[in-house]
Amino acid sequence: MDKDKILEKSRKENETQDEMEKTIRVEGESFSLALTLLVGLLLFSYNRLHDLPSDTIFIMFWTSCVSNRLYRLTKRKSASDLITMIISLVILVFYVVKYFSQG
Repeated sequence: MDKDKILEKSRKENETQDEMEKTIRVEGESFSLALTLLVGLLLFSYNRLHDLPSDTIFIMFWTSCVSNRLYRLTKRKSASDLITMIISLVILVFYVVKYFSQG
């Protein structure tokens, strides 16, 4: 095999691996966020049953949402990412203010 064929074959293999790595990363982030939501809902349900506050759970969840949208916004500059980030940020600020105003 000559040098050019080896380099071309290597590039094709690495391109597939890079795409696979991107897919795994995106799927991992999605799985992580979904699991965080599930655990948050379980904790929220438990807290509601026992008359406990749930503000910290919401703060963690909405922080995750805001940071995800902020990152996406810096990479894609999409209007939908901006709108969902602003909505998430408003909800996050609401829960942070509520948490600190309780005492």
